Amino acid sequence: MSDELKMSVSGALKNKSGMKVVYVTFEDEGRRAEGELPECRITRNSGFTKQEIEALQQYMANQKDTIMKMAQSVNPMKAFLSGGDKSL
Repeated sequence: MSDELKMSVSGALKNKSGMKVVYVTFEDEGRRAEGELPECRITRNSGFTKQEIEALQQYMANQKDTIMKMAQSVNPMKAFLSGGDKSL
């Protein structure tokens, strides 16, 4: 992975099963991976290797509490109006 990896975090939402989830997006030089917390798994991938996906999943697991706190601070209306999620 490059040194320039962008991570975006959604606010907490309910999925189709009614479970609270947070969506995390990683972007790097035209590649994109989307994951979900609390499962800490990548659900969509475009361009990252299997090893990189495993590293992203491990990162989500290690930083789960921090990412969940970030999600709590997301203002859904502000994020919608600005056209994006909370980014690092």
